[in-house]
Amino acid sequence: MKVAVVGAGPAGSLLAWRLARDGAASPTLFDASHPREKPCGGGLTLKALQLLPAAPASDPLPVRWVDACRFESGHGEQVDMPLPRPVAIGARRDVDAWLLRRAVEAGATHVAERVTQVDGGGALRTAAGREERFDLIVGADGAGSLVRRTFLGATPPARLTMAAGWFAPGTATMTVRFVPGLAGYLWLFPRPDHVGVGICAPLQALPTRELIGRLRDLVARSYPALSDEDAQPYAHTIPSPSTDPASIGEIAGERWALVGDAAALADPVTGEGIYYALRSACVLADALREGALGRYPERALADFGRELLTAARLHARFYAPGFTRRMIRFASRSRAIREVLTDLVLGDQGYGGLKRRLVRAAPRFAWQYATSTFR
Repeated sequence: MKVAVVGAGPAGSLLAWRLARDGAASPTLFDASHPREKPCGGGLTLKALQLLPAAPASDPLPVRWVDACRFESGHGEQVDMPLPRPVAIGARRDVDAWLLRRAVEAGATHVAERVTQVDGGGALRTAAGREERFDLIVGADGAGSLVRRTFLGATPPARLTMAAGWFAPGTATMTVRFVPGLAGYLWLFPRPDHVGVGICAPLQALPTRELIGRLRDLVARSYPALSDEDAQPYAHTIPSPSTDPASIGEIAGERWALVGDAAALADPVTGEGIYYALRSACVLADALREGALGRYPERALADFGRELLTAARLHARFYAPGFTRRMIRFASRSRAIREVLTDLVLGDQGYGGLKRRLVRAAPRFAWQYATSTFR
């Protein structure tokens, strides 16, 4: 099978690596944007790392290992949590380039040209005038995906989160700070040689300029060492599914498929998309190896999609006034709640089983909270 993969980010490069490695297809990666960055934390948990190719001794994964995370309420409460398994954090320009190298080494072809047109017959055209026909065109070209717009239409604005930020020299504790009234949060993610400073909120909450202004004010007051008025800000949308299973069931057609941000597969609560980009690539690769492209959407729904639909249903409650503040206050006094929060950070605790686990933890939480209160 001759496959065009439009976009060489995590989803596109991992898909091309899998297809080339397994001999399931002859993949060609189209992407003229490398090297490039994104206003993204760049965190990779263990379950994401397990999906990556093995790192050659001569080319280790370019990340920093972080074993603690701080949560702040935005009202003064905070909790510091050690992570039983460290998170890998990298600059997207470095991690994405590393994955692209693995795909090319496995036999994929990289064409550094921008795709300008695709159609339902498998035809593809680039800005350099290249024209070629493929058996399958895969959109891995991000939130503004040309492939998605061509076959499906753009992701509705109500399902988009805006992320903005900059990269500051130095280091910092890995920090997530909820921003009252914004239904979003500020992050500080220490990378190998700098800190990713960012903020996210629903696209329709604030104009991007005001969102960046809010971030600059918060950083100047609370983390002045990372404040830089001259830093060039970045902005990028993050697409997520709705509560309707059809928002995941629509991600493939007769000769096309979508993965990662192009498929709008990011967590609606946290905006985390790297794991789902990698996982969607694996699910599609398995379907193609079996000659079952048509089953890719249902397999994605069964594999990870229901988790995303649950997150979409929980979004409003999670960001309701006072919830995150209570969560951090409780976590600061109860090891049981800290364990739940830690597992959410590491991706070990899904949204589907969260309520049951909190109910089971309630007696221990009540005792720990009471003894902490009256200590």
